[in-house]
Formats: sequence, structure tokens, C-alpha cells
Amino acid sequence: SPTARRAQLQLLQERHQKLRGNHIDRRQRAPASIACVVSTMRHTHTCIIICATAAALVTPPSRTLTRISKTPRTPYAKTYDFNSDQVPVGTAARRAVEFFAAWNKRDMEAACACFSEDCVYEDTQYSGAFEGKTKLREHLDRVADALPDTFAFVVDDIADGGDTVGVRWHVENAGEPLPFTRGASIYKSNENGLLCSGFDVPEPAPIKPGGSGLALLSLASKIIDEPIRAAPLLCALVYCWQLFLAEGQLLPGPSALALDGATWVEVRDLSLNFWFVGPSVFGGAFPVVHPGLEAIFNLVLAWSALFAGFAADGRRGRPQGSMLPTLAGMQFLTNAFFLPYLATRPSEEDGAVVALDELSPVERATESRALPLLLGGVGAVAVWWFCNARPEFGGFDERLASLQQLLAGDRLGSSFIVDLGLYAAFQSWLIPDDLKRRGVAIDSDRARPLQRLGYVPFVGLVAYLLLRPRYPATRES
Repeated sequence: SPTARRAQLQLLQERHQKLRGNHIDRRQRAPASIACVVSTMRHTHTCIIICATAAALVTPPSRTLTRISKTPRTPYAKTYDFNSDQVPVGTAARRAVEFFAAWNKRDMEAACACFSEDCVYEDTQYSGAFEGKTKLREHLDRVADALPDTFAFVVDDIADGGDTVGVRWHVENAGEPLPFTRGASIYKSNENGLLCSGFDVPEPAPIKPGGSGLALLSLASKIIDEPIRAAPLLCALVYCWQLFLAEGQLLPGPSALALDGATWVEVRDLSLNFWFVGPSVFGGAFPVVHPGLEAIFNLVLAWSALFAGFAADGRRGRPQGSMLPTLAGMQFLTNAFFLPYLATRPSEEDGAVVALDELSPVERATESRALPLLLGGVGAVAVWWFCNARPEFGGFDERLASLQQLLAGDRLGSSFIVDLGLYAAFQSWLIPDDLKRRGVAIDSDRARPLQRLGYVPFVGLVAYLLLRPRYPATRES
């Protein structure tokens, strides 16, 4: 009957309201329950992770758990109003927000001030923890130096558990979310309100990339910021593929990894005739090699050594480290070292003037005018050697024809020609930053003729190293 149906409906409504009231009561009790568990089992790191994660996933929004909505898409740090009801009230949560804001501003002094001296910070991308504020500062500086200022952490959620907090975040570049950069972090504060532990869990990777992953991310950010950097990187990939792996494609002869006996004999003979000293002084006691191939080989070595004039690009304090290992590698594998260096090195900031006393002894030695004079002389001797040395190879036309025939089937010799072409194409890349270090504005009348020298292969680089301004002796001067 209608009366019976109305009574049944009323009974169902009352039962629903009762169940709903019990559910709300459980929701209100949940934060207190979790806080009780945390206070009881706080001495175990595992409990911290479990409780913070449970608070993030189970506990509904309340005064204890504050959900922070996605920050505006901006490369700069968001300013948080700590007196607002919409921000976390726990000590760990407040410090975590301060830490993210300081990192986005690249204020590492303020970021590290959020941590205690004996803090332990673990990033699961690395094999070990960073123990102590000094190690943490080194890690943060290394990461900040590798990434552009447009990269920023954006906080998506915060699980506020008092002295323990869970944070879910992602990374954006100039306001645009980057793929595979989501993560979660757990922080714990001590009795002084400073963070004493941190635990970062970025999106999982099959291996722990550590510094390699940071290097790849740094390279990607540099290419995003300066797409022209992709040019030397692409050339390096093609160069290494063709030289070491490819067979019968752009370069003739067997690949370098084929360990061809004739190639290694050629390498030995050219090395013995380094800078023409052996055959010039001792004559027939040294191997006889085509004078054109000797000239090309020694010109490549001299050109490689000329880049030592830019050794200050890797001075102490620069993120990429010393340039000396690259210069040493260029004497053996030339562009396999030079091109990746161009793609990965950070650009100098405007006003980054360097003083001579800030350089290492080796870097100061490369500032000597004797370096370009010596190496320019080797280049001049190489040209003369090709035209006149070893008369048994005939006149100029005969030498040129026999050299072309030799290079048509010689992997090593043809790779030297490629080296000369790549050096000619990229030798000017280091000049603008070199001028910045010397206090010369790259768009000034003084800089323009010096930069044009970089477009003249080899000879222009020799002239630039001779004519460029000197570093001041000290920063005061």
C-alpha cells in the first residue's frame, strides 16, 4: 500500500543517514589514528614511509591533510602564504614547501637551510644516500648547474602528518610539464623544525642512472634551450658510427673495430713521424709514408692542439669540469671528443670575466702566444711537406693523384679529411664565450673582427689566439 511504501522509504533514508554519519565519523577519526600510529612507531623508517603514504592515499581532505592545488605554470617559485588555511601547518610540510620554493629560485643557501646538519637525503636514482648538509649541498648544486632556470618543481599534493610529510610533484619547463618527471618525496623534521631526512622516488627506471641520468637530462635541457647544439651532437653520432661501426657506407675500407692489420701499421708509422721530427732528423731510419698523408695527419694533430687555447672554458667551478681530458682525447680520437664537448658544455653567462690568477697552471700556460705560433708553424710545415718532401713521390700533380688514389681505399686517411672538415665547421663555436671571459661584449665593434677569424679554417684560429685580448692578472685589476 502507499502507506507501507512511504514507511519503507523513510526507513531506508534513516538507515542511509546513519551509515553516512558513521562514515563521516571514521573520516574525522582517521587523521588522529594515523598520528597515533606515527607517534607510537616513529623510530622506524619503514613506519614513516607507510604512514605518510597511507595519509596521502586514504585520509580525506581536512585541516590535518591539506591538498595544494596545481601551481600556476611558471618557471619561477610560487610564493606560499603560510598563514592561510590552504597551506600545510605541520613543521615538515612547511619546510618541504620552503625547500621546493628555494630550489625553484636556485637559492641553494635557502634550500639547504631547511635541513639539519646531520640530515640524510636519499634519491632512488642514485646508489647511495647523501649524508650531511655538505654532501646535500654538493648534490643540489650539481643538479641545479645541469638544468636551465626554466625547469621548476610543481607540487601536486601534500600529505601533512606533523613532523612527517609526503609530497607528490612533477617537473615543468617554462610552464610546460615534462614527460617522465613525476615523483614523490617523504620528509621528516626534527625537534628544531628542520628536515632531518628526505627520500625521493622519481618515476621508476630499469637501472639507477645516477650521474648518467643527470647528464642526459642536462643535455636534453641544453638542446631545448639552444636547438643549435643538436648539430655537433648529430655530427658526433654519424662520425662515430661511420668510423667505428659502418662498413662500405660513407668511408672506404674496414671499420676501426675490424682491427685491420694494415690500418694499425699505418697508425704506427704516422705516429713515429709525429710533427715530421723523425724523418727530418734521421731520414731513412723512420717509416716512409705518403707525404700527403703525413701532412694531413700532422695538420689534424696541430689543429686539435690549437683548441688548448680555450682550456679556461673548463676552469675550476665550471659544471662540466676540466677541458684537459677532452683535449687529450682529441689527440687520439679528434671529433669523437670535440663534438660531444661542444654539445654538452654550458655557455658562459654575460659578464663572466675571468682573471689569470683564477686559472690552473696548465690553463695559464695555454694562454701563451707561443702556442699558436708553434702549432701554426706545424701547419705551415705540413703544407710544405706535402709539396716538397720525399721527392720519390714526384711533382705536385703526381702527389695529388696518388694521394686521392690512396684515400679512396683508406679508412684512416679519409677520416682525417672528415676531421679537417668538422674542425673548419665548428672551430668558431668557442670564440664568443672566450671573448666574454675576457670582458669583450660579443656584439661590440671590437669583437666582430675577432669572431670573423673563426670562420677561416686553421689560419683564422691561429690568428685569433694571437690577437685576442689577454686576461687581467687579478680580478681587482
